[in-house]
Amino acid sequence: MSSSLKEILRLALTTTWSNRQVGRVVGRSANTVGRYRSLASAQSLTWADLAERSLDELDALFNRALRRTVEKEHPDWAWVHDQMQLRGMTRTLLWEEYRRACPEHALAYSQFSHHYRAYIRKLHPVMRQHHAPGERVFVDFSGRRPFYVDPETGERIVVELFIGVLGYSNYVFALACPSQQVPQWIKAHVLMFDAFGGAPRVIVPDNLRSAVTRPGKHPIIHRTYQEMASHYGSVVLPARARRPKDKAKVEGSVLIVQRWVLLRLRHRTFFSLTELNQAIAELVAELNRRPFKKLEGSRIERFEADESAVLQPLPAVPYEHGEWTSAQTVPADYHVRLGKHWYSVPFTYIGCAVDGRLSADAVEIYCSGIRIASHRRGIADGTTTDPGHLPKHHAMYAERTPEHFVRWAVGIGPATTPPGAGFALL
Repeated sequence: MSSSLKEILRLALTTTWSNRQVGRVVGRSANTVGRYRSLASAQSLTWADLAERSLDELDALFNRALRRTVEKEHPDWAWVHDQMQLRGMTRTLLWEEYRRACPEHALAYSQFSHHYRAYIRKLHPVMRQHHAPGERVFVDFSGRRPFYVDPETGERIVVELFIGVLGYSNYVFALACPSQQVPQWIKAHVLMFDAFGGAPRVIVPDNLRSAVTRPGKHPIIHRTYQEMASHYGSVVLPARARRPKDKAKVEGSVLIVQRWVLLRLRHRTFFSLTELNQAIAELVAELNRRPFKKLEGSRIERFEADESAVLQPLPAVPYEHGEWTSAQTVPADYHVRLGKHWYSVPFTYIGCAVDGRLSADAVEIYCSGIRIASHRRGIADGTTTDPGHLPKHHAMYAERTPEHFVRWAVGIGPATTPPGAGFALL
């Protein structure tokens, strides 16, 4: 600025040119030329007084003087920020109150807002997060939901859109689910891990009820969700409540999927959830192949090059969803009721508290985290008893059947064998 300043002063003080003409020649605005002309006039300076001055001297003489003339008084930004926390408070109201005290030295509203935003940024610095390959996956449901049409009734069936994104590669997985209930939430994770070909070490969900039973500083993870994560060798680390930057990765991916997938499907009609998911999978695959704007390569390239190989290998058997029942005490007949059916446990657990886990085909019963019994799932209003769970005298009594006595007689010899029984039992 110093070299142009000297030329501005020379032309302004030795010619009759207007501020606009001088500004056009030196590449400065007419307002800038006018300010320097006014400063020189206020100090009764001529070009003869300034011609031999160095550039630094001119800068000190005019720019420091200029800064002194436009110096404004800043409010106490800490007080402003404290007042902004009041319900209904606005920046405009605070600026008007601040300006009323001394209008000539007050900041304009735009400058007031600019300096206040700068103050806030210093209060809340944002840490840039770096994720190691295979370390984390961020999961959430989209706020915007897709739908399909029931071909028989014509009813529009609105469904949920599950989205998962790997922290390192930004590789995206998306799936339309009937609901946000636990079974659908778990199934979406199982299919996501299968699509990735492995499992990350950490799963970062939001605080929805299917994932977190009780949010807070020490959140309680839903038991089934925790069990599923353990099955894949992962841990669940929920995003902190009211800390959106903890899940910024998935929030950004949700917006991208909404734009590049849902909006592109808005003119298409689907007649089943399967058909909808096929279309979503095609567009997500295309999204993963799209080149990054600010990074080299694409999501699929980063995933295949650096992340796929370091994911934890999948277990031999996929996780099977099961519902846990409330704890109950084993009664004297050592049978507990799970899902409208009675199942036996070893009689030695009479009086102990046990939990039941019901999957599609099996029932498991646990005491203090140890499985003590398992059965095939029975029909309602029935009883399933494992002979190994009976006390010795109960087992002996249970054996008192016609078949047992015939078998006993045949074992003694021909004299006690009923006619035809030997052939029937061979």
